[in-house]
Amino acid sequence: LGNFEKGTAYLERGLRVILAINHLASLGVAETMCGLSFVAKGDGINAIKHFEKGIRHFEEGGTLLIFGVAWSGLGSGYYYLGDLEAARKHMEKGLDITMRGGSEWWISFHYLYLSKTYLALGDPKNSLSFIEEALKLSQKNSEKHLEGASWTWLGRILGKTDPSQGDKAEGYILKGIKILDEVSIKPWCSEGYLYLGELYADTGKREKALENLKRAEKAFQEMGMDYWLARTQGVLERLREGRIEE
Repeated sequence: LGNFEKGTAYLERGLRVILAINHLASLGVAETMCGLSFVAKGDGINAIKHFEKGIRHFEEGGTLLIFGVAWSGLGSGYYYLGDLEAARKHMEKGLDITMRGGSEWWISFHYLYLSKTYLALGDPKNSLSFIEEALKLSQKNSEKHLEGASWTWLGRILGKTDPSQGDKAEGYILKGIKILDEVSIKPWCSEGYLYLGELYADTGKREKALENLKRAEKAFQEMGMDYWLARTQGVLERLREGRIEE
């Protein structure tokens, strides 16, 4: 819902309860959930701290419960810090663990963040392949939040790599925003408005770009999503200075 302050308070309360009984598997799950909340916020430093603790608890307790998610989450933390090779390495390990475990729960999460990482590494071909898999699996497993995020990211990939597919990219991003809005995933929905604003800026639709970027900026300010706020303000600054084609 984007209320990170209240969510963090509940997570910390849960951690205190589990620490009191020192149940390693439960500690691993709790730390992983804390890490995922910071991934949603774009806070790589705190995400890494919690995932590292979660992985340690899973290893000490000898449990594989969401072990792969913890490794990919660790990779996503490094993605937000810009350490793309560490991000890729940890995410690929997380995906491998999950595949060997035989569960498809949240498997689309691995593909989604691998797609983001490969695009940042300058490999749009693999990025597109991973996001198509994320979309397929999220639909198969009825994970609407991950489906919505996959649509918005697919649109961003097309918009950044093939200007001739601007209309299709716009449709994908709007579809993702609609799904995320319906299930009230405000952080990822706001990312969608950023991607839409970027697309409009890149295709010379200045007014539409400003409208969506300002909407994203306001939401990120309200939720305290500093990483995403800085990214949005960077695009707004370039647009206002004319460094993006009008």
